Amino acid sequence: MVFPSRMVSVAPRDTKSEMSGSGQIARSADSATKVRYALLAVATLNAFLLYLDRICMTTVVHSPSFLREVGLGENDVGTVLSAFFFAYALGQLPAGFLADRFGPRRMLVTYIVLWSACTALTGFATSLALLMAARLACGFSEAGAYPASARVIARWFPFGQRGRANSVVSLGGRAGGALAPWLTVACMAVLGAWRPVLWVYGASGLVLAAATYFIFRDEPVSHPWANEAERRFICEDGPPPPPPDYHFPWLDMLSHRGLWCLNLSSAGQNFGWALLVTWLPKYLQTVRGLSNADANRDTTIVLACGIAGILFGGWWCDALTRWFGRVWGRRLPMLIGSAVGVLAYLAFPHLPSVPAIVIAGGLVAFSTDSAGPATWTLGQDIGRNHVAATLAWSNMWGNLGAAAVAWWTPRLLLSSWHRADWSDIFWLCAGAFVIAGISILGVDSTKPLTDDGTT
Repeated sequence: MVFPSRMVSVAPRDTKSEMSGSGQIARSADSATKVRYALLAVATLNAFLLYLDRICMTTVVHSPSFLREVGLGENDVGTVLSAFFFAYALGQLPAGFLADRFGPRRMLVTYIVLWSACTALTGFATSLALLMAARLACGFSEAGAYPASARVIARWFPFGQRGRANSVVSLGGRAGGALAPWLTVACMAVLGAWRPVLWVYGASGLVLAAATYFIFRDEPVSHPWANEAERRFICEDGPPPPPPDYHFPWLDMLSHRGLWCLNLSSAGQNFGWALLVTWLPKYLQTVRGLSNADANRDTTIVLACGIAGILFGGWWCDALTRWFGRVWGRRLPMLIGSAVGVLAYLAFPHLPSVPAIVIAGGLVAFSTDSAGPATWTLGQDIGRNHVAATLAWSNMWGNLGAAAVAWWTPRLLLSSWHRADWSDIFWLCAGAFVIAGISILGVDSTKPLTDDGTT
């Protein structure tokens, strides 16, 4: 494959001016406060809790105490797990619009309080209907968290650092998701049942909501801790997107071909990835013969590989952008990640041992998460003045993919097409990654959502 080379300017260089500018940049960086890193740390903790509250239900619904009290069938379990992703997907657009309209600080605090309350209320559920209501409300409440965080990063970090900043926030989410199976099993062992675990998780969110309100500001200019040097440093390689004009860009999103391609790619990647966080423990128990505790331990190991993928992905996205330019540099992380996912899932049915399954699952988690920062940066590149709305639109389609695999897997398990080694399910996930890789070829980060003159 041949990649287009970047254009090289042959205009005369003003060496003295360049040296002066470099010196000013260095002095600005040296004297700048680091308030943006405090915001990044809190956004990362929020993402940790976001995924902890999301993924913990996979462990809860398969736990002995839950099955004794509620006793759902496989199809009902799939419905509960998919309900969260479905509501999360539908909530993306309104939540993204609200983050752009009223500012990420105010809305993110609201979202954290609401989803934490819903997590705690899930601990009081006694029937399928109540569980569905609680999980639908939790998914809808969590929907705005990442679009709001993306808006914060776009305002607080210069263009050349956004890939890494996005990867740190995504790292928090993947760490929460990776630790959720092990941590939830451990908490159930200490607390004696599944309900108190959800109450503890819900209470933790109120603490983080207070920290978010105290530390976050929508703009660097409005933060009392940030000095002028930090504000200049943030804008040195181009100003951040201007404050939005509060109209929702419906027509622009519906007519933007590249954004539709990004949506389809996100749906494919989430379909393949979400099998790990919804049904991998069940596979390890029923096909590979592990206990509930061992299956959740191995799932934690698999998902922990995603943490390494996130850390790698931020550097990977920024580096590929430097090497191959803004178009291919943003495409390649998702293209390569999808290819690895295809190969890993095709290998699943033929692997002889549980450690081999863990390695293959870890490759899926690593490759998918290494593409995550590129997904965020593409949404920021395309959205510009409508970052939260654009990320929300793409995230909606991604989570519809996650909802689909959570809902379809138990129904496929009970169908006449199902194979005992789950190969049919793994083939389906491999096909989703094929769609993700092909779709990303239609995304061009240099073509913004609206031609508003911003950079």
